Amino acid sequence: MSKTRNKINRFKGLRCFFIGPFLFSLLFSGHPISIDGLYEDWEDVPIAYIDTEDDDLGADYSTLKITYDSEFLFIYFNFFNGEFLMQDWNDFHLYIDADNDSSTGHYVHGIGAELDWTFGDRSGYKHVEGQQSELYQNDLTLRIAPTITSTEFEVAIARGSSPLTLNGSQSFTGGKLVLSEIEEGGDLIPNESGGVSFTIGEDYVVSPQPITLERSNEDDIRVVSYNTWNEGILDNDRQIHFKRILQSLDPDIIALQEHGDWDDIDDIIQSWFPDEEWYASWTYRDLVVLSRFPVISDANMISSERTMAVLLDTEGELGEDLLIFNSHLSCCDNNEDRQQQVDEFAGAWREWVTDGAGPFELEYGAPFIHVGDFNYVGYRQQVETIRDGDIEDEDQYGNDFLPDWDSTSIIDLFPRHTHKRMGYTWRKDGSSFNPGKLDYVFYSDATIDAGKYYILNTLAMDDLALDYYGLQWEDTQIASDHLPIVFDISINNEVDIEKEHILPIAPILYPNYPNPFNSNTAIAFYLSEPAIIDLSIIDVLGNTVKNLIHENRPAGNSSINWDGKNMMGESMTSGIYFYLLKVNGMSMKRKMVLLK
Repeated sequence: MSKTRNKINRFKGLRCFFIGPFLFSLLFSGHPISIDGLYEDWEDVPIAYIDTEDDDLGADYSTLKITYDSEFLFIYFNFFNGEFLMQDWNDFHLYIDADNDSSTGHYVHGIGAELDWTFGDRSGYKHVEGQQSELYQNDLTLRIAPTITSTEFEVAIARGSSPLTLNGSQSFTGGKLVLSEIEEGGDLIPNESGGVSFTIGEDYVVSPQPITLERSNEDDIRVVSYNTWNEGILDNDRQIHFKRILQSLDPDIIALQEHGDWDDIDDIIQSWFPDEEWYASWTYRDLVVLSRFPVISDANMISSERTMAVLLDTEGELGEDLLIFNSHLSCCDNNEDRQQQVDEFAGAWREWVTDGAGPFELEYGAPFIHVGDFNYVGYRQQVETIRDGDIEDEDQYGNDFLPDWDSTSIIDLFPRHTHKRMGYTWRKDGSSFNPGKLDYVFYSDATIDAGKYYILNTLAMDDLALDYYGLQWEDTQIASDHLPIVFDISINNEVDIEKEHILPIAPILYPNYPNPFNSNTAIAFYLSEPAIIDLSIIDVLGNTVKNLIHENRPAGNSSINWDGKNMMGESMTSGIYFYLLKVNGMSMKRKMVLLK
């Protein structure tokens, strides 16, 4: 205890104290947090509170962190077990006492909350000057990631919002926070009355480095994926906004969703880029791909026609033809339909790769990307099915299949806005749903090297950048409720897409999944040839916790589950562990986190 306290006290201005297993901390500096569903930027943020495990009958909170920048208050929290959807299916409340006065606001758990937000209801209340008024997401400039189910979440609330500034009467400099689940036996952070205290300093958090719109290399192939919302490009009132947007991005390939007639759209795009010939695929349902490269073949991929495939003649640029998948999956609460669609696609892609049973002829090892509006607003399993080939309905659609040519997962890209640390791709301020990531880019890193990638949001750009690129401030807001995603395929000789080099020649130890995990995690590895392998779990001191396997394994991919138990069948405590693979005199090790 004393060593930890002495170490923390070296940092000027940080005040910490322990109460039993709980850690409270007052913040001493802000941090550059991106709300994107990735959490590496939280690693340097001190823990504000650690909750007790199994102290509830419902959700079980684990860790809380709080920080800020010049615009937002940032909150991170996770759970010991289970996965949750933050914009639905829950009764999680966030209370913030913005004036550190328990006698004002709504009294709850020892604080006087000016803000009471219910995540699952997508609404809340402001309690200021003795008045209660209802709030919605846009009143807070609320940003939450991820948009799918998860065990951890990051939240941003505007520091200038009315409940935090008491209707503009104060500068928000800190307060007290409570997280709760309002059901019988629901969990609380903190367990003790009085909330978790935090302060906001006067330090400057550096603004994000703007991402310029131009390619990093002029030879890169630029793909733009864009849901145009109700055939927006054909709408005379919105067409000028799309024109400025697409001309500023200067794409080589445009994958559109919510579009109807390919002939009309082809003529429009050709008129906006008159110096080069454009080609259009056939329209499948509301999907179309337009390209400066000739269309070799196109086809429907699944029975609902919500995913199409198009093969483009890029042999002169990439050395091979480029395969584009374009999707617009079922919307909103149609989780069952959406899962069926991704299962069907994964099964169809497996048959195409393994047996050549696809809608048209495809060279082995062809580079491919998968873009579109996937409407991922429910279970994260749907992401995993596309990314990892993890089919849920195997009886109907066959076995799981790692979808890249080298028998690995494909890459799920996490772009951010060019001028703001945000990763959402959909935004409708009048909706009860806060902005979220509905549009995705997946790609084969066995055959493609990523160049520049970003999300264009003109509302976040300054006047100088808007003028330079010929844009106007409301262009993306008026054009569509979705934002365009840009992904450049880099022409890089270090990425060898010749098919004889696709399969790896050395053993590979993959990241376990999930990580962190509670009760089970899958450990996968690849062998280029049959070999005797040892796979074991070790702790941070190097002690062997459990020997998982010692046996001869065939070439290819294998996966082994660890249930978090040691050799005696006893459950291990929460903490950091490593899994160690030994094969042919080589040792490979990766880190994982067990949360109980």
